[in-house]
Amino acid sequence: MHTEPNILRRHDLESLAAVERAFHTGPLSAAVGHAPQLERRSGLTPEEFVREYRGPQRPVVLENHVADWPSVQTWSFDHLADRVGDVRVVVDSYNTKAAREATVAEFVHLLKENRHEGATPIYLQEWYYQTTAPELAADMPEMEIARYDFRRNLYGDAASTNHQLWLGQQGGVTRLHQDSYTVDVMHAQIVGEKLWYVMGPDAVLHEDTEADWTRLVEAPETQLARFVLKPGDVLYLPANWYHRIELLSDSIGLGRKCLDEINLQAHIRQRMTELLALALNPEEVRRTHPELFDVVLMRSRAWANRMGIDLSRLRP
Repeated sequence: MHTEPNILRRHDLESLAAVERAFHTGPLSAAVGHAPQLERRSGLTPEEFVREYRGPQRPVVLENHVADWPSVQTWSFDHLADRVGDVRVVVDSYNTKAAREATVAEFVHLLKENRHEGATPIYLQEWYYQTTAPELAADMPEMEIARYDFRRNLYGDAASTNHQLWLGQQGGVTRLHQDSYTVDVMHAQIVGEKLWYVMGPDAVLHEDTEADWTRLVEAPETQLARFVLKPGDVLYLPANWYHRIELLSDSIGLGRKCLDEINLQAHIRQRMTELLALALNPEEVRRTHPELFDVVLMRSRAWANRMGIDLSRLRP
């Protein structure tokens, strides 16, 4: 089987663990502690956003861009427990050993009880709330700067807006990764704060050695930066930028993905590769990527549900 030469792009547990360790010790740890702050802007018009950031593919934090959203103004964990407490979700879905079903109310209770020393932070990742709790959508209206999302042309309005809520406990970490399907990231912070580290899409690490970590942080194409996302802020991160997130407090954020038309070919190829692998070689995929298999199935089922596809039929 082909092995990805760039460790940063591998998804096996050993490589993921090696990269995560590097954020705590060695050259990468030292570099991220002194990394420059990502540019922050406020009051941009949609035209300025396209000209200065989306066009040249430059990441930016848009300060207070959604500060007037009802979710930013009124939400808390208790608010969600009271409002959609009976909705079932999968907690810690990125950990095959810890993943379990719970209601939103049960998740909030678990989060409150999970405060003892040494406790592993719990995380509700990729909650496709528009499928299970569509009444929440009105509290997070569409952003004008996100209307370029070409997925509408491919899959229709319903499937293109499969936004995800991320609800996590202070201390939680999302390990360094690139988002799938060559989509731009627009992450809106609703409750709490997150510390983000980002690297440019051309960052390369071929071997897990001290020398290579040094070359990684010294290479200009790594483009290492950091920043804190606060309630009302929106991050724009172009496709294929690496990112790692630490929760500085209990946090709720909205993951809003956008497909730029310039990335259409790569997007279709990645989608087809994933779907064909699941259809034709599922056991091998489960063996080689046990930590991702259930997550990918969850994504695909949510996508099919939003498109009204009957998965029991070969030809809809």
